[in-house]
Amino acid sequence: MAQHPPPAGDDEEQLSSFFPSPPPFFKHFTPANLQLLEEARAAASAELNGADQTSSFSPWWPQLSAAQILALPTEVRYLIPPEPPADDEEYTVFQQVTKVRGQDEFEHIVGWIGTMLWNPQSDQGLLKDWKYEQLYPSPSPSPSASWSSLDRQQYLFRFLRSVILAFVELLGILATNPMSEYKDEKLRDVLTLVLNMHALINEYRPHQARETLIGLMEMQVERKRAEVEGVKRMAEKVRETLEGMREAPKVGEDAAESVSAVQPDLEEIRLEKQREMWVAMDEILGH
Repeated sequence: MAQHPPPAGDDEEQLSSFFPSPPPFFKHFTPANLQLLEEARAAASAELNGADQTSSFSPWWPQLSAAQILALPTEVRYLIPPEPPADDEEYTVFQQVTKVRGQDEFEHIVGWIGTMLWNPQSDQGLLKDWKYEQLYPSPSPSPSASWSSLDRQQYLFRFLRSVILAFVELLGILATNPMSEYKDEKLRDVLTLVLNMHALINEYRPHQARETLIGLMEMQVERKRAEVEGVKRMAEKVRETLEGMREAPKVGEDAAESVSAVQPDLEEIRLEKQREMWVAMDEILGH
C-alpha cells in the first residue's frame, strides 16, 4: 500500500523562517513619507526664519524639535536619523566603549598596570600607591604649533640614561638589603620612566604610518616602471621580428638573382619568420 508523504506545512514554515526577516522600518522609506518629511522641514524652516534668527540651525537643513518630531506620524519618524554623539560622549560599538575622536588606549594601559601591581580588594601586590606621572611637557594643542616643537629624541635619551642609573641603584640596594624599602621606590621610578618612554614612542605612530605609506607607494612605482621596461623590451623584439618578416621577400629575390648562391627556399624563410612571430606573441601573452 502506497504511503502518502507527511504534510510539509511545518517544514516549510521552519525553512522560510530560518533567516529572520529584516526590520520593517525600511518599508516606511516611501515617496509619500519623504514628501511629508520635506513639508515638516519646510514648516520648521519657516518658523525658524520668522521667530529666531540667532539659532544655530541651518536654514537649508532645519532641525526639528522634540515636539515637532512627536507630532509626525510614526512611519515618518523612521526617516529622521539620530543626532551624532558629541566628541567626548562615549558609545558602544561591538561591545567596545569608544568615542568619536577615538579612545586613549594609553590611559587604559596605565590603569591595567596599576591593577596588576596592586589589588585594592585583597590589599596585596608588588607595588602599592604607584601612579603614573608625565615627566615631559605636553605639546601645545593649538593647530599652529609644530609637531617638532618638542624634542622627543632628547627626552628619550634622558629617560634611557635615567632608567639605566635607576636600575644600577636598584641592583645595589638588592645586593645590600633585599628587604629595604628603597627598592620599591626605585621600582616605581623605573616603571614611571619606562612608561614615559612608551608614551613618547607612541607619538611617532603618525610619522611611522606616513613613512610606511611612502614606502608602499615607492614599491608600486618601481613595480610599474619594471613592467613598463618589460613592455618596451618586448615591443622592441616584436618590432625586430616584423622588420625581419618585411625583409624576407627581398632576401629571397636577391638570392634568386644570384647565380653562384644556393637557391633558398622562400616558403621556408616565410614560415620561419612566422614561427618567430608566434613565439614572440607567446612571450607577450605569457604563455
